Amino acid sequence: MKNKISVTIITLNEDENIKRCIDSIKEIASEIVLVDSGSTDNTVETAKQLGAKVYSRKFDNFADQKNHAAKMATGDWIYSIDADEINTTELNEEILSTINDQSFFTGHGSPFNGYFIPRRNIILGKEIKHTRWSPDKHVWLWKRGKGKWHSEIHEEVVIQGEVGELRNAKIHYQYETLSEFMQMINRYTELEAKQKIKKEIKFSFIRMVFDAKLSFFRRFLYKRGFLDGWRGFMLSYMMAIYRLTTWVKVWEREKVNPSIK
Repeated sequence: MKNKISVTIITLNEDENIKRCIDSIKEIASEIVLVDSGSTDNTVETAKQLGAKVYSRKFDNFADQKNHAAKMATGDWIYSIDADEINTTELNEEILSTINDQSFFTGHGSPFNGYFIPRRNIILGKEIKHTRWSPDKHVWLWKRGKGKWHSEIHEEVVIQGEVGELRNAKIHYQYETLSEFMQMINRYTELEAKQKIKKEIKFSFIRMVFDAKLSFFRRFLYKRGFLDGWRGFMLSYMMAIYRLTTWVKVWEREKVNPSIK
């Protein structure tokens, strides 16, 4: 019997992306589980029209949101994809052949409980091949019940058992403009600042300056961001601003307005 795949997606105002995403994974999905956190556009309606099972949940953090989507899934395998990502035909074929391959000695298909899958990142209109955006691979495919998302931000799936790796990549269409990137910085630094406060990490002026400088030079020089041209420079600079902003928000919560949540 063929293994069934539940594709999980979390969304908030993703109407511009959701059709492209769902269309790209239809050939592998026995069901599409979408957890929405309060979209005010047509995300939910579009997803339902495309056959997705849609659930609503107030957003608290990325790991819990994605774990909730996995909890709603019924397939033998779970494949997590973001609304601004797509699968290629080659990746779909590789996923299907991998989880249904009966050629292994056990006779029970894949010997792995999860798989790393590479990702190609399209930012500011072009694939970023350096600047610490590549190589980029994470676990996005796992046997139901054998994996769980961890960490409130920059979440990762932790697998019980052995993990394999696929060759073909998904494609991630991230930020088309610097304005979108700045919006991301504001959202994610809020989460990171809250996490530092929660862990009782204190503001440090030296650490703030050091982290920002280190981030820029690591991305632009060590990770060869200069090979990505002006995009590499701008992304290295913006990620330095990301580090700086995180610490400023920690300082604000500690020294200026501790009531900020």
